[in-house]
Amino acid sequence: MKFFCSLICVASLAGCAQFPNTHPNPAKNNTAAYRADMKDCADAYTETPSGGYLKQRVSCMELKGWE
Repeated sequence: MKFFCSLICVASLAGCAQFPNTHPNPAKNNTAAYRADMKDCADAYTETPSGGYLKQRVSCMELKGWE
């Protein structure tokens, strides 16, 4: 049981590490722009029990130019 809990924790941390957080455009690479784009993506892809929305949000942020 502890193994599975540890595995879930590691997987969730690895998933967060892959989320885009930098923008190549220096004018847009700031916290305010990031939060605005993240809000747009979160509004477009609402949470679902399956968790598939996370991959869609990552794709949305990549389409907006975040790396």
